[in-house]
Amino acid sequence: MIKDSVAIQRAEVEDAEVLTETCKSAFDSDSEFGAPRPGGPPGYESLEWNIEKIKNRYLHYYKILNEEEIIGGFIVGDRGPNYQVCERIWINPSQMRKGMGTRTFHLIWEKYPLADLWVLGTPEWNTRTNPFYQSIGFVQIGKTHEYSWDGIYYEKKITEGFPIAMSRIEDIKDRQQRVIVEGRVENIAGPRAVSSRKTGEELKVADITLSDDTGSIKLVLWNKQIPQVKVDSSIRIEEGYVKTYRDELQMSVGQWGMIITLV
Repeated sequence: MIKDSVAIQRAEVEDAEVLTETCKSAFDSDSEFGAPRPGGPPGYESLEWNIEKIKNRYLHYYKILNEEEIIGGFIVGDRGPNYQVCERIWINPSQMRKGMGTRTFHLIWEKYPLADLWVLGTPEWNTRTNPFYQSIGFVQIGKTHEYSWDGIYYEKKITEGFPIAMSRIEDIKDRQQRVIVEGRVENIAGPRAVSSRKTGEELKVADITLSDDTGSIKLVLWNKQIPQVKVDSSIRIEEGYVKTYRDELQMSVGQWGMIITLV
């Protein structure tokens, strides 16, 4: 039975070569499911990338086993207390459509019993992954704009109520890191051109007024972040950080942060 044969274990560096091979095979097969061109997400075919992620102390990199043979991988990220991210999952195409992906998710959920929310993103065009995630309980909450294509952003609530890791605007504090907050874009001032203090290069910056039922905060966006928001749209910021500038709280999106346009 699949339930008995599938297992997950933390990946080791010596697993990286097989994991890279299965990753490349899996994402290359997306060409059969709507991919506009061959390829995959950053690092999908790189041995060095997989070794780096296995060693990364901020990620949990698992190998997926079927009868002790590595058939894929699952990378878990942490966005805050009880807020987990499926950064990446793949299974060798020869092992797909056998229930192994579903079993893998159940095993992962068992590893994180305190998680009250799981999120993930997948390309809008992917006719394989979108139905699969929906079949195991993920619900679309928005779209991402990280790459040259739009992504569908999903979440799965494990418990009811307001997620522990998320903030309401009135509760955001100076120097708060890893902020996750939702709000409505009330106003956009800019963009305007400024010069980098470090390199002298010209940058674009815009000031956004982000509001929820509890208050408002200035959201400072840079360069490619700016076109991702529109007035009257609702967005979620993940991995934001806050500082006080001229006696005003300002939030920015961190290096690993995201802007999700909510639906």
